[in-house]
Amino acid sequence: MIDLQLFKNIIKEGRHNSDLLDSYSPNQFKSKEVLINHINNLNILNDNSEITILGSWYGSILIPAFKQVKRINAIDIDDKVIRIAKNRLFSHYKNINYMNADVFSLSKYDIEETNLIINTSCEHMRPMKELEILKTSKSYFAFQSNNMFDIPTHTNCVYNIEEFKEQMPSNAKILIEDHIKDDRGTRFLLIGKL
Repeated sequence: MIDLQLFKNIIKEGRHNSDLLDSYSPNQFKSKEVLINHINNLNILNDNSEITILGSWYGSILIPAFKQVKRINAIDIDDKVIRIAKNRLFSHYKNINYMNADVFSLSKYDIEETNLIINTSCEHMRPMKELEILKTSKSYFAFQSNNMFDIPTHTNCVYNIEEFKEQMPSNAKILIEDHIKDDRGTRFLLIGKL
């Protein structure tokens, strides 16, 4: 079902925010659609589930896709995108917990009840095996990175999915791996259980 209020919010905010419009680009849709379909096929979420999105950006595609869950933790280091998501895009969603934080500063208790941890921005962060909260987590995970080295904000790209696997925590069991072609390169997707 189309969320008409969200659509109106996107049009209003997008008139003067090209960064927000980029979060809805065909490449963003394609890569997140593959992730969403794999998660739905695993049948691991229900109305009582909690999802944590690391590096959530605006949450443009993932938040509406999983809006039926009990709670979504949207975490991003950029206060501006958190404020826009919270106050302008998804103000009518009551199940979102916004956190303006560096994901590497989180404690286990910030996401203790999480059933699924999503990070579609691994190329912007240190390897996930360095994230302490994942070492004791029992959550499912869905992580994406890419080989788009020429984008200045991409500080941790990988050449292939095997290199991406080396960045996973030692307790990660990979259930699904996929490649998504993009106009600028390839996105790599790993889904599994911690």
